[in-house]
Amino acid sequence: MNISSALASIPDVEFRLDEPLARHTTFRVGGPVRLLARPRSEKALFALLEPIRELDIPFIVLGAGSNVLAPDGPWEMSVIQLHLACNRLLRSEQRAEDQKVLYAGAGTKLQQLILYCIENGLEGLESLAGIPATVGGAIVMNASTSLGAISDSLVDIDLLGPHGERRSIRRDQLTPGYRTMGIPESSIVLGASFKLRPCSRDIVKARVEQIIKNRRQTQPLRFHSAGSIFKNPVGRFAGSLIEKAGLKGYRIGDAEVSRKHANWIINRGHALARDIIELVERIENEVYGTFGVRLEREIRILE
Repeated sequence: MNISSALASIPDVEFRLDEPLARHTTFRVGGPVRLLARPRSEKALFALLEPIRELDIPFIVLGAGSNVLAPDGPWEMSVIQLHLACNRLLRSEQRAEDQKVLYAGAGTKLQQLILYCIENGLEGLESLAGIPATVGGAIVMNASTSLGAISDSLVDIDLLGPHGERRSIRRDQLTPGYRTMGIPESSIVLGASFKLRPCSRDIVKARVEQIIKNRRQTQPLRFHSAGSIFKNPVGRFAGSLIEKAGLKGYRIGDAEVSRKHANWIINRGHALARDIIELVERIENEVYGTFGVRLEREIRILE
C-alpha cells in the first residue's frame, strides 16, 4: 500500500503530491515535497496519521512556515498543515473576576487570535502582534519579543502523542525557555488555553498598533524572510554582532543580510536554500572570527 492509495479512502483530507514548499514558507523557498496533507477536522487528522505511521513515512507539522528553510530539491517527507483541522477559538470559564480563559486551535493564525482579543477586550497577548505564525508554531518555539513570551499567558497545551494518545499538559509541567517550550518529542500540538484579562478594546487595539508600527520601523517586512536567523547570545544581540562584523547588505545570489536588521536574511527575488545556507555559514564564521562568539541558529533548516 502506498501513501496515495492509503489516503484516497480517508474522508475530509486534502492532499497534494510533489507540492512546492516555496508556496508554504515565508522565505518563499523550497522544492517539491512528497506529500502535503490538510485534514479538515481533528477526526480526519487522527485518521491520516494511521497510514503515515503504519507505512513509517517521516513527516512534519508545518504552521505558517515562518521559522524554517526548506530544501531546494525534492524532499522525501510528508508535510501536514492544521489550519483547517485545528482552528477553533473558544472562550471558556472565567476563573476569577479579572481573568478569562481562551482556547485556540494550533492551526489558528496568531494574528487571528490577537484580532479576537482586540474585538473582545482581552489583554495578555499583544506583545506577539505581527509575528507571522500559527498558534501551534508559536507554542512549540515559545514565541517571544522583548515585551513578553507566549508562555507568560499559557494555561495548558492540548497534545497528540506519538502513539495517538491525546492529553493535556499544564504550564507548570513544562520548562519553557528562550525559543523552546519543552514539549515532549514527537508530540503534535492541537491547541492551547490562555489566561487573559478584560481590558478596554481601544487600549488593546492601541497597544497592538504601536507594536506593529515599531516592527515595521525596525524589521524588513517588505521582503520574504524567516524572521530572526540566530538566537541572541546571553547579554548580547545577534544583529549587533553581525552588523559590527560588516555584513549588513552582504549578498549571495538573491539572499541578502538585511540593511534594516542584520539578524534577518531577506529573499531579494529568487533566492535558493543553498544561497541562504551559505550566507548563514558565512555569518557564523565572520562573527566567530571577529568576536569569538558562536551564534546559535534560530531558524530550522529542513533536511
